[in-house]
Amino acid sequence: MKLIQRSNSLLIILCINLIFIQFINAKEACKGPGLKITPQDSYIYLSGNLCVGDGEKFVQYMSDSNQSYKIVRLNLTGGAGLEAVQIGHYIRNHNITTWTDAKSDICASACNRVFAGGLHRIYSHANYIQTGKNPQQHMGLGYHHPNINGDFQAAKGFYRQVIAPYLKEMLPPAAYDWVYQTDESNLTRNIIWLNGREALKLGIATSSKAPF
Repeated sequence: MKLIQRSNSLLIILCINLIFIQFINAKEACKGPGLKITPQDSYIYLSGNLCVGDGEKFVQYMSDSNQSYKIVRLNLTGGAGLEAVQIGHYIRNHNITTWTDAKSDICASACNRVFAGGLHRIYSHANYIQTGKNPQQHMGLGYHHPNINGDFQAAKGFYRQVIAPYLKEMLPPAAYDWVYQTDESNLTRNIIWLNGREALKLGIATSSKAPF
């Protein structure tokens, strides 16, 4: 009887967690048109921002494509965290390289989760960036804690149960520690931007050389 009660309790907890995660994902604001997927000669270009359903949209696109792409270039302002995790897992499972160029791309908020999914992670033309908050900076890798309709405290459970374990799986220890500490210390919409040399030293990036 005790075993049955314990199993039922675990099932209830699991259901609550799933509902909680789905609630957070649904509540994340979708600003703009959502994910835009543009095939280039040698890579897939992702732009816009991530809305609910965009993870599946990406997976379906890649599965249906006649071409085997090995590089995904990122120019995303952020969006739904679960979608980023889904895309990141697909990228890692298929040994795809992620790339963002700080001269012309932004990869902030949820986008840096996608970037982390790359087996190889290219962060080019980013040595000019000063690590930290800079309202005049609008390109490159940017970090802050997720939020629910502007409430950063409300998203802490989601971050620690979903985003943090994903990042720990994808990144080397020094990189994970930096991202986790940076996110946890930045419960605001003000982005903390990352310098290219520092990203390379931490292991957040594995290369600073643009592939083309």
